[in-house]
Amino acid sequence: MKYKLLFFLCLFSVNFYGQTIEIDSLERELNKKHPDTSLVSIYLSLSAECIYSQFDKAKPYADSALHYSLKSKGFQLAQVYNNLGLIESEKGDDDLARAYYDKALKELDKNDDKTVRGIVYGNYSTSYDNSNNFDKELEYSLKAIELNKGDDFELSFLYYNHSVIYEDAGFNNESVYYLELAREMAVRSKELRIVSYASMNLAYHAMRDKDYDKAENYLIRVGEICEETNSLEICHYYYLTLGRLQTLQEKYASAEVSILKAKDLAVQRNLESKIVESYLMLGNLEYEKGNYNKAAYIFNTKNIDSFEVVNLWYADLKYRKRALLESKLGNYKKSNDLLKGYLTYADSIHKSKNRSLLVNADRRYKTEKKNKEIAEQQLELQQQENTLQKKSNQMTLLYGVSLFLLITSVLTWLFFKQKSKRKNQELLTVKREYQIKSLESLIEGEEKERLRIAKELHDGVNGDLSAIKYKLSSLLEMNNKVIKEAITMIDDSCEQVRAISHNLVPPSLENFNLVEATENYCNNLDEVNNQSIIFQHIGEAVQMTKKAEVNAFRIIQELVSNALKHAEANEISVQISNRDNLLQITVEDDGKGFDKNNVESQGIGLSNIKSRVDYLNAEIDILSNKQGTSCTIDIDLNKLNDN
Repeated sequence: MKYKLLFFLCLFSVNFYGQTIEIDSLERELNKKHPDTSLVSIYLSLSAECIYSQFDKAKPYADSALHYSLKSKGFQLAQVYNNLGLIESEKGDDDLARAYYDKALKELDKNDDKTVRGIVYGNYSTSYDNSNNFDKELEYSLKAIELNKGDDFELSFLYYNHSVIYEDAGFNNESVYYLELAREMAVRSKELRIVSYASMNLAYHAMRDKDYDKAENYLIRVGEICEETNSLEICHYYYLTLGRLQTLQEKYASAEVSILKAKDLAVQRNLESKIVESYLMLGNLEYEKGNYNKAAYIFNTKNIDSFEVVNLWYADLKYRKRALLESKLGNYKKSNDLLKGYLTYADSIHKSKNRSLLVNADRRYKTEKKNKEIAEQQLELQQQENTLQKKSNQMTLLYGVSLFLLITSVLTWLFFKQKSKRKNQELLTVKREYQIKSLESLIEGEEKERLRIAKELHDGVNGDLSAIKYKLSSLLEMNNKVIKEAITMIDDSCEQVRAISHNLVPPSLENFNLVEATENYCNNLDEVNNQSIIFQHIGEAVQMTKKAEVNAFRIIQELVSNALKHAEANEISVQISNRDNLLQITVEDDGKGFDKNNVESQGIGLSNIKSRVDYLNAEIDILSNKQGTSCTIDIDLNKLNDN
């Protein structure tokens, strides 16, 4: 079941299912003041749009486009003539359509446009669709394909119509090949109209081979496109093709619904030939159901005799099925006349002369094209030989200079890039060393100040308190209760001073390593605090410089101190793990947690901890929520700054 497809001018028209500008918006533009050239484009777009939606408006719009084109010295005149040809071809007057196409080609001889010429050639080929003039039909189809190589959108149309030519000549395999090619191009360029028509014709070939499941699969996509676009044209042919498939499947009730929908859409399009096609299929449906009188009524009252068949399928309905029907009704003479009409049509499209015309035309066109290409190549080679010698020395010198400049430029660029890279690296190194020295100076200053305060507390305040205690002790003989209480308070003060001094500069850190100092620190805190403070060491012994140990110990002190002051925890756990030169310090508590992103949280010592972590070239990870806080410091002993 072939359907003739006409081409839009994709640069100057709108899409028939409304993917660009709608007819209403274009018609509103006509109420505004536009120059003549703009009016040409608007009327041209409207005429193209209306061909497949409001056909009765297409010709008036096209005539208006012609009027303003001639008025503006032929602006887009070739496109206007092409649209007029489309309209006449859709009306069935192919001779008048070709006359318009000839005018379009003459205009293109003055101002050639490859795209428009290719479209006109394609439409010219389509105009011979019903003439059995395969020679001309193929000639213009091949010209159009050649001009549009590389354009999937236009080639989808051209390959589709090329498949129709082969179908008319009886080359079904070739027809299927070009249909699949057209469908592939249409899917790639999102041209839903060709996807629909190629799928329907592929369904027709599947029905011919009685592969109804395959035909049904092809039509599923067409039905989806019909719903997506709401195109009267696509939906009309979809329901017509679906009705035929359902008739062959003997789904008569569904077939009748589909064919009636197709008829209603043909009425909306105001195309008499399409309405008659629907009645032909309704008559055939009644024949298949065995309702011979009803079938005869439809065939004899719906202008079937005036219908011009365009393919063997409709010839079968118009002549052969009606002949069988008349025979069943006893009208043998009429049956015989109809059968002769069918044989005449079938012979006209399958006679060997037409098939040989197609093959010969194809071969002749390709031969002429090849000879032309060979002649052009020989001329080009001759010209190249004449100029090659003259340019040879100049090109050699030019290439040499260009190569030298290129190599020089690349080497210069590489040199400066490498120099810039080294300079940036040196700057980063200096910056890093400066940061390390700054941190080192800051930490050393802090440790010196801690040592000074500890000595003053131990040698000064603690000594004074001891002297006061001695003098008060000499008065104990008086057995004064107040003096006893004072001595007790002095003892407590001495112990606190001693604890502060040891915290500032722990003797265990001076005399022992990080693990022993931390364990001693945790045990002392556990004795004097309500919270339980647990220490654990896992893995190998820790080998660090005293400076690194001091910084690691200060981090532990700060974290434990924060937990004691702020966490409201019941238990604090300190763990030191060392394996394969990776030292991991973990301090955990079961307190209330804190928001580490909150600015106020910086007051709990995180800044001081971060400085010491940076100095150790380490990484810190803090997790805190309502169930507690866990702080982990990973120190690579091979990357310590004082190594």
